[in-house]
Amino acid sequence: MEIPPTEEFNHFSHRHPLIKISDILDEEDQVICSGCDHDLSSGPAYMCTKINCNFILHDPCFDLPRQIKHKSHPKHTLSLRFFPPYNDGEFTCDACGNSGHAFTFHCDKCKFDLHVECASLPEIEEREDHQHPLTLCYNSSNLFVGKEVEVDVMCYVCKNGVGKSCWFYCCLACKCGAHLDCVSTQEIQLLDI
Repeated sequence: MEIPPTEEFNHFSHRHPLIKISDILDEEDQVICSGCDHDLSSGPAYMCTKINCNFILHDPCFDLPRQIKHKSHPKHTLSLRFFPPYNDGEFTCDACGNSGHAFTFHCDKCKFDLHVECASLPEIEEREDHQHPLTLCYNSSNLFVGKEVEVDVMCYVCKNGVGKSCWFYCCLACKCGAHLDCVSTQEIQLLDI
């Protein structure tokens, strides 16, 4: 592919200059964002100008803030790291429990990590299959407490248990919950954080 001359951009996460492209090159090619590790199917992106470098960021990852304060980790600021700060080159997201190899919002003091898309999950989700709005919950402790015993949260969508250390969406009125993946049936979308 020949790239027409255009304005170059710098991004703190990459040593080479980047150019903005208006749309992903070819729908048949699988292009992975170097920031969030998700497939880039359409829309603007920033691509490395070097021929043999596959670095590419979709627009939302290019514009991520370098630091955030997040409700799930109120004591410390989270810093955007462009690679996992651990020797094995991966991190485990404290929101969803999945591993990551790309950008992470990280707390050095607590070794707390969030995928960029988990850090931008909406506080409230509405689904057609549930009558009330679902609220993002950061843990299950003390949410659904019986008189003497804590109740395990079951996902009302897939009918499996929600891990005690993972985030989930909950309806306090109905005392039910749902996995992040079960609520998010849409394509990954980064919100303003």
